[in-house]
Amino acid sequence: MNRKTWTQSISAVVACLFAACASAAEPGFYVTASLGLGDEDPKSAGTNVGNSQGIFHVDPDQVAVDDGDTAWSVGLGYRVNKYFAGELEYIDFGTTNVTEHYTVDNPGLPFPFPTEFTQEYSSNVTGPALSLLGTLPVGANFELFLRGGALFGSRDFSVGFGALDEKFSRTVWLAGAGATWSFAKRWAIRAEYQQTGTLSESFVSGETRLKRTSLSALFKL
Repeated sequence: MNRKTWTQSISAVVACLFAACASAAEPGFYVTASLGLGDEDPKSAGTNVGNSQGIFHVDPDQVAVDDGDTAWSVGLGYRVNKYFAGELEYIDFGTTNVTEHYTVDNPGLPFPFPTEFTQEYSSNVTGPALSLLGTLPVGANFELFLRGGALFGSRDFSVGFGALDEKFSRTVWLAGAGATWSFAKRWAIRAEYQQTGTLSESFVSGETRLKRTSLSALFKL
């Protein structure tokens, strides 16, 4: 292969790479859908116990958390340029089940009272999230990104016997990082890790934080 042919070949390859990157970063709307695993880090609010001297508060001596439930999301995004995008998502972080074990010393009641008992509850956080993505192209059809925004979360807290169920809203920060591969003109796959700020405690539930790992499909409109 002579020098002229070699130069033409290299130029053609470079032109194709630039065209592919430009196509992947074209401004416009896209939709997303994801599946993954949710991870919640709930703190206990304890419980109240009554005896002959009144009502007092106790904290659990053991807490078992069963999470790793399926988390999912759907969203709409807009690509500004190859470096910036904005997204509006609806996220379900999955359900976390928690079992708390309590030991109450010297209850002082005139009738039999269990000095050990357990309390079970579930926690499920859902809600819309609004965020900005900063992207860095690192090759043809491949990019890294960082996410920053807010989760307008709604927490559904359900105690096993149903007397203390509640649902309330909290707004916390949302951050994420991941990579996107555009394998076709309109289609891409994204892997991402997300976490949130602390959802503060309520009357019956303690504070909690959320994490999510997901795999998403993106379709450019």
